[in-house]
Amino acid sequence: MNKLSTSLILLLIVLMTNLTSCANVLEQQPVLTLTGQWLVDEEEQLLVDPQPSGLTFWQDRLVMISDASANITQVKKLHFFDPSTGERAFASPQYDIAEGLATPCFTQYLNTKPDLEALIKDPHNANGFITVTEDASVLGQLSQTCQQQFRATHSTAYPTVLVRLDWDGEKLLVTGTRAVQFPKSARVGNFPNDGIEGLAYYNNRLYLSLEKDSHYRAQIFTTSLDDKFWQQADFVRVETWDASLPNLHQGDSQLIPHPINGTDIVTYRGVNWLVAAARNDNQLWLVDLDNKQTTKVVELRYLAPNRLPNRSFDSSCAQYSVMNNASLEGVAINGDDVYLVNDPWKKNYWKNTQCASTRPAYHHLMSGLLFKTDIATLFRYARDISAQ
Repeated sequence: MNKLSTSLILLLIVLMTNLTSCANVLEQQPVLTLTGQWLVDEEEQLLVDPQPSGLTFWQDRLVMISDASANITQVKKLHFFDPSTGERAFASPQYDIAEGLATPCFTQYLNTKPDLEALIKDPHNANGFITVTEDASVLGQLSQTCQQQFRATHSTAYPTVLVRLDWDGEKLLVTGTRAVQFPKSARVGNFPNDGIEGLAYYNNRLYLSLEKDSHYRAQIFTTSLDDKFWQQADFVRVETWDASLPNLHQGDSQLIPHPINGTDIVTYRGVNWLVAAARNDNQLWLVDLDNKQTTKVVELRYLAPNRLPNRSFDSSCAQYSVMNNASLEGVAINGDDVYLVNDPWKKNYWKNTQCASTRPAYHHLMSGLLFKTDIATLFRYARDISAQ
């Protein structure tokens, strides 16, 4: 055997060894398995097409809001759940619009079927909540005066709108609206259905997470949120938050959307972290608010019960099945507990069907699931972004 042949064989051995090592590293990446429980109504029946798009915690209950793709009975109201069972304790009536809004331009859209995404507690109102509109491209209409006032969104023609809701135990009222202006340099782009999907609040700062910009990347913006915030009628001018976020590329040209669809904030071992759910790639991101710690990624796997509430069960099926597609859209943290809710993606949800008895949940009811873990577990499974 000549020297050239020997060198080639040695090179191949080294390459195969390196590939095997890389494969072993990938195989060893930890994956956190979450077991869901079905969201049910007051009669313990599966909720009909709730399309959960935001989740928060209030007075020992999880509070959920639905987006515009939900069944008409679910929209424009707040849903209050028992966090231990996933059972809805009650739902508010659909909201009314309070008189005397500082910015009345958006009343028409809010009175139709608005696409509400994300939900947080209003830090300045014990019975208040804040949500945000995403896609008003079809139903949203602005008067000439309002178009002139809010044309410089630097994003969509109809602006992203922050909405304050007040719940007094009987009525739900819209008591504040503010349009959002993005930095022109952020290149958010005119994507009506890829706007703000995550809200979070900490230390007088509101964090707004964008699903996708013109470069297919998630972005996070911030603004101050004080007790005078809703008294103003002009734009909320948000700033780009230079956070370290995952960025996926396929080859040299095709970009893979890597969105943020739900957020909350937690303090763990003295560091404040933004916990962000990525809808389409089964991940949670942990981002240091001070940008000192490396961003971390938690890989997730979801199990769904094959036994549906108050329905017959096929005994030949396993108790649980690994979901093909979960699509998280809500994150809520209470103490050490982390709650996650999914927004069934109608295009793909049927792919979860592995038993005939679960077909109704995945095909026409579009039933949501509640998942739970804890902060310590998240960080035990987290790995630095550089390890991707």
